[in-house]
Amino acid sequence: MIDLRKQPTLPESYLRAEKLHQAFSVAYASMAASFLLASVLAYIQYDVISHALVLTWWASIFAVTLIRVHLVRNYLQSAKQQTPSNDVWLFGFRLGVVAISILWGSTGFLMFPEQNLPHQLFLIFIIAGLSSAALVSYAADVLSAQIFCSSLLLPLALQLQMQGNSLYAAMSVASVLYLSYIMIWLRHSNKIITENIVLRWLAHAREEAIRVSEERYRLLLNHSPVGIFHFDKELSITYCNEHVAEILHKPTEDITGTKLPTWADAAIIPTLISTLTGRTASYEGPYSNSPDSVNRWIDMSCAPSLNVQGEIIGGIAVIRDSSERKQVEEMLRIGAVAFESQTGIMVTDADSKILRVNQAFTKMTGYSAEEIVGKTPAILGSGRHGQAFFHTMWDDLRSAGFWQGEIWNQHKNGLVSAEWLTISAVTTPDGKITHYVGAYSDITQNKDAIAEIHRLAYYDPLTGLPNRRLLQDRLSQALAASARSGIQAAIMFLDLDNFKTLNDTRGHEAGDRLLVEVAKRLRNIVRETDMIGRLGGDEFVVLLENLGPTAEQAAQTAQQIGDKILSTLSLPYRLDDHEFMCSTSIGIRLFRERETVEELLKHADLAMYQAKSAGRNTLCFFDPAMQTLVTERAALEKDLRRALQNNEFELFYQPQVDSNRVIGAEALLRWKHPQRGWVLPLQFIPLAEKTKLILPIGLWVLDQACLQLCYWKANPLTEDLQLAINVSAYQFQHPDFVAQVKNAVERYRINPLQLKLELTESVMLDNIRHTVKKMQSIRDLGVQFSLDDFGTGYSSLAYLTQLPLDQLKIDRSFVSKLGLKNTDAVIVQTIIGMAQNLALPVIAEGVESQAQWDFLVTQGCPLFQGYLFGKPLPISAFEATLQAPSQAGGKLFPGT
Repeated sequence: MIDLRKQPTLPESYLRAEKLHQAFSVAYASMAASFLLASVLAYIQYDVISHALVLTWWASIFAVTLIRVHLVRNYLQSAKQQTPSNDVWLFGFRLGVVAISILWGSTGFLMFPEQNLPHQLFLIFIIAGLSSAALVSYAADVLSAQIFCSSLLLPLALQLQMQGNSLYAAMSVASVLYLSYIMIWLRHSNKIITENIVLRWLAHAREEAIRVSEERYRLLLNHSPVGIFHFDKELSITYCNEHVAEILHKPTEDITGTKLPTWADAAIIPTLISTLTGRTASYEGPYSNSPDSVNRWIDMSCAPSLNVQGEIIGGIAVIRDSSERKQVEEMLRIGAVAFESQTGIMVTDADSKILRVNQAFTKMTGYSAEEIVGKTPAILGSGRHGQAFFHTMWDDLRSAGFWQGEIWNQHKNGLVSAEWLTISAVTTPDGKITHYVGAYSDITQNKDAIAEIHRLAYYDPLTGLPNRRLLQDRLSQALAASARSGIQAAIMFLDLDNFKTLNDTRGHEAGDRLLVEVAKRLRNIVRETDMIGRLGGDEFVVLLENLGPTAEQAAQTAQQIGDKILSTLSLPYRLDDHEFMCSTSIGIRLFRERETVEELLKHADLAMYQAKSAGRNTLCFFDPAMQTLVTERAALEKDLRRALQNNEFELFYQPQVDSNRVIGAEALLRWKHPQRGWVLPLQFIPLAEKTKLILPIGLWVLDQACLQLCYWKANPLTEDLQLAINVSAYQFQHPDFVAQVKNAVERYRINPLQLKLELTESVMLDNIRHTVKKMQSIRDLGVQFSLDDFGTGYSSLAYLTQLPLDQLKIDRSFVSKLGLKNTDAVIVQTIIGMAQNLALPVIAEGVESQAQWDFLVTQGCPLFQGYLFGKPLPISAFEATLQAPSQAGGKLFPGT
């Protein structure tokens, strides 16, 4: 007996489906027997029971039977299609059993004839037989069998009990006992059916497992990467997989059943025979199964095959075609020899970590394998290549998997050599880089030779400067760049004065030493971006690029560099035991448009001869107009340097007013030249700033302003006036500026609140922290600050709130256009409003008309300056206007 509890793997749904299928499978027989018995019973009872009742009962049996037949047929068809719903069909089956049970159960009352014992016994016989048949028909479904048997026997037992006879009563009890027996036997039959189903399922599962195992075994053998074959004691092959057929280049049907000695290579036979003695054996070597076949290299291992008694019945062999492996080993041996060639080789992983180097590499670099393995090629870095060089290298490696080129590497001893490097990327079949292989060849000697050839071709062998060929090439590039950018450049043609005298008196060796010394001095003078060349003899050329967008600016820069060259080259030269003085003549040619190199050199040469004609030790521009401009500027600078000593500067004073009186003045610098007369500030102020002469001039202005305040202090008419002076960027940034202001205030004992320093936005915002600190130091003295030309710069309101200012000055460019441009009116309104919000007094300069003044007054501007109230005047004239007031604009003002 099978214990179902020990079969946990059997699905419950499978068991129910099998029982249902068995119940439906025997349904045709049970329905046929039921209908046949119903027909016999109707025929026998037809004479003793009402004809209508019998016919009705039989017709009902017939109808239910037809319905059940239809149900069974549909189920069997759906079962073939494997789409039955077990619960639905089980319900239908039981419903049919219930229906037929009710009809048969009713016979105990409807078909039981009174006072007719033979017919009664026949009915009891039919019912008992039908109940017995239910054990077979409905045992697969216990509930159906119980319903059917109970419906048949219980009504009959009740009918017999109702007869009131002891014999009938005994028969009634027997019917109940018989029903009980049937119920017990039904459970037993159902259990047997269940066990049979389990047994079939287990048998099927075992068969399937065996089939799967055999299939897996065949797959393993056939798809094994090695060949496997069995042979018996006669060396006949009993089995081989497909890989053996591939290795031996024979179909499996030609191998199985044949004897190995008849076609196999005799070299493997001894190995197979030794296996039959009980030993394992192996063979590795060439194999050929026919004289005309190509030799292959095989690797074979054999072991004896035993039966259940442990007797040797043959052998089993595993064979591999190792021809490719053998070829790889050969290639590896060849590669090992190639790796140790005379070319330095380095192997790295994908992260550039060095894995291996050869002897040639260690000999070349001086690094042993132990010192360099685990590091990166950066250990060889010479510093001669920038990041762009290596970015390009890696881009080529990643895109093409290959790079070659020239590289400078530093060896262990510190020497730097030129090497030709070839790098190849090693990739997997899917393209992933796993290694890099680099091959190094030392090309230092070739590099030195090439460098020497290049030096001889493009550089002067005496001074090392670029020669005419390289200079012309560089000059051609400069011409194109200047024409493209619009930036001025210049070429200087230098010729040493009295050089022929040195050669004639001291010899060519002394002349060569002088030329070398001149080249050294020129290198120290010019900018790093400039180029110096030697054309031959005592002629040198200097190429100056990026001199500025205007010809005037370029000429000034070239003039400064030329003057520095003249002064430096005119210093004494120490040649052996004596000194030699040598001046220089320079010709300068500015250029910006596209011209030819020959034209530039020719024009610079002509300008140089002009300089020699002018007395030597000077420079001349090729452009006459530019030469005039440069000459005038040089003369003006020379005069400007003498102006302070000769007391040629003077301060003019322009009044600053409120609504009805003069509250102070702005001191404006003027220069009265002895020959030129009055020089405009726009002509000499920029020159003073460029030459740094603005520092002593600005200090003079500060001193004169404080002196004037000291004078005004003694006059009741002027004792309350404020005086504003302009401070340049160079002057403000001077480290001693705070001390200079303090000394001037203390020396003349003035009220510092009456001194106002006017600064532009560019001055204050050059270094905001330093500016604020310096302004605060001066403001602590009591001196005030006014922000001049406000609105024309680029300062932000955030910076404006940080500055310790006392006044904003509206630039004349906005005031002059009031009434003409609405935008300027809006700007002026905005400045006044902003100043009021910041609690800063505001003053408008350049007020020249009544309309401008009226607009400013209506907008709330409190202070004014301009020709409407007075022009800048010398101190005597300014003070005279204070003593003779006049009417202007309908309000009381000092005279203009």
